[in-house]
Amino acid sequence: MLKHIFYTTLIVAFLPFIGKSQVTQDAWLDSIQSESYIGMEVWLDDLELSDSRNPAESATFGFYKNNPLNSTEDVLSRLPSISMVRRGNYAWEPTINGLSSGQINVAIDGMRMFGACTDKMDPVSSYVEPNNLESIAIEKGGGGSAHGSTVGGAVNFKLKRPKFNSELSTSLNSRYETVSSGMSQSASLSFGTDKLALRMNGSYRNYQDYTDGSGDEVYHSGYQKLNYSLSGAYRVESNKLIGFDFLMDDARDIGYPGLPMDVAFAKAKIAALSYTMFNPVNWIKEVEFKAYANVVDHLMDDSKRKDVPVRMDMPGETKTYGGYAQGSAVYGEHAIKAKLDGYATNAYAEMTMFIPNERDMFMLTWPDVDRQDVGLFISDQWQTTEKLITQINVRAEQAFTQMNSEMGKGQFAVFGYDKDDFQVNQFVLNTGVSLSYQWSPAFSTEISGNYGERLPSVSEMFGFYLYNNFDGYDYLGNPEINKESVYQLTGSIKYQPFDKLELNVNAFHYGFNDYIIGYVDESLDAMTIGAKGVKAYENVDGVTFTGFDTQVLYSASKFFQILYAVKAIYATDKDGTPLPLIPPLKNNLTLVGQVSGFKLQAEGEWSIAQNQISENTGEIATPAYQLIHLRASKDWNLEKLKLGFSLGVENLFDVSYREHLDWGGVLRPGRNFYASLKVGL
Repeated sequence: MLKHIFYTTLIVAFLPFIGKSQVTQDAWLDSIQSESYIGMEVWLDDLELSDSRNPAESATFGFYKNNPLNSTEDVLSRLPSISMVRRGNYAWEPTINGLSSGQINVAIDGMRMFGACTDKMDPVSSYVEPNNLESIAIEKGGGGSAHGSTVGGAVNFKLKRPKFNSELSTSLNSRYETVSSGMSQSASLSFGTDKLALRMNGSYRNYQDYTDGSGDEVYHSGYQKLNYSLSGAYRVESNKLIGFDFLMDDARDIGYPGLPMDVAFAKAKIAALSYTMFNPVNWIKEVEFKAYANVVDHLMDDSKRKDVPVRMDMPGETKTYGGYAQGSAVYGEHAIKAKLDGYATNAYAEMTMFIPNERDMFMLTWPDVDRQDVGLFISDQWQTTEKLITQINVRAEQAFTQMNSEMGKGQFAVFGYDKDDFQVNQFVLNTGVSLSYQWSPAFSTEISGNYGERLPSVSEMFGFYLYNNFDGYDYLGNPEINKESVYQLTGSIKYQPFDKLELNVNAFHYGFNDYIIGYVDESLDAMTIGAKGVKAYENVDGVTFTGFDTQVLYSASKFFQILYAVKAIYATDKDGTPLPLIPPLKNNLTLVGQVSGFKLQAEGEWSIAQNQISENTGEIATPAYQLIHLRASKDWNLEKLKLGFSLGVENLFDVSYREHLDWGGVLRPGRNFYASLKVGL
């Protein structure tokens, strides 16, 4: 059914592009966007989240992000094309159109960063807070290649910048939630002179185990987290800036009810130094040089779990150093972006089993793996005719990956690998073209075709007996695994017949070659107690992903809006068997109003049942569910004092439910009342 919808959409939307005329350079400059046309960028400020290009995509999110204490995961889960893999109440993993992990890039201000957990319990998104962020840029498919080779796209968290010539300002925020007795606090301070601008902010969260819709306490679902950052900018000349950023995130006592282990701590330190020039010559708009470094430490343990057969500790660490030089220019009808980037990262993880009355068992799960990577990205976007904009993206990348540990080499040697298999050179290519046509002031379409490749992850190449609680198998890396590649066709329609109504439709179809997936190896025995067996990573062809998302916004007046959003994905292998962890069709209907200065929202969220499941992985079907959320907020400006208050109830009818990407069949929180207060000077 989804395939029929997709192809029908393309046939209707993308008729031949015709016409030939020129526009002035000034008009062309006005049309240039900060991100690729196949992406979107949502902007976060103190009291709202908005998308300057697409109001229909941001109406729900703008109200939901009504203070800096909503989590990054809360914001991401409201975005089109984004679904979240949930292993606990903390650190949900973002997916774009059903693709996750090594298939998408997740960057912070363009900086590459890698989680330190072999079980993906610390995605990069978990190390930033909305209080740190200015915006979140979502690039789908090949559009994410500016941040590295990719088959699925990219999420780039842009840090909030300090402002020059600004008075000293502060803000304090506090929030309480009933479902988990959860408290969140945040604070920020900023000021700027003509030469120097600084911004500091911090946040703290402390959540206990929450109660689900059946009234049962979900054990091991609490956590506490401290996050703070310092950003600064120094004006060397009127058009030249030096910037720096330092961010630290420290989460502790993190429970994971969907997994057999918890996390004692997950810590990250991020530092960056940049130099930016604006309009160094007439046709060059901006040039930026940046150097950065980040370190992630992560410790899984089960010391707080009862009745574990064997206690284990699993520490991991990644260190990444990198930099880039990027610039943008306008030459005639061409807007050109170029970026030369590189990074070096090291991943190390180990596991110790404490066996009673026997010697401890030790092995390397990431055996000291290095990767050096250099890439060049070029994008040319030009006004081909008065109504047609064409964009071409190309990225070429060279990567060298090697295992350093002699112990790790010995672990893999028993499977027949030799020393030449532990050093791998790979060339990776991403390229694509998109056409955007403005048929009339009310109607525009876009179509794009991309070819993408991505590097295998450390786990896929050199992971050693990594237990996957989702399907109950130990996973073994394959040093000879091929890079994954995909052919993509995407399209979109934007229709605004009059000011009060806007329709956005996006559709996609991905066809994979050398898709990386784990298959059972009957010749191997499991290492983990209770595991069903061992899966080794292999490449397969014929995997397809097809889906769409739609948003309809009706603004009855400046005081009342209605937003309907729907998204769905269908993914199968070459035999037509469904792939695991694919979200079902999901709907949101939101009513937003203003009465006497109060912002009011009623949101209906419902999902159909997911019965298209991967029986080979032991995936279970997920029932349909329907939820209602109510929210309200009000702001006051009292001379120099600013006050903001919000309250609401989520899951109003205390529904017992879970989403399909939630691991372990763990139910989500039941009825949750919350209240938050903001004070700003």
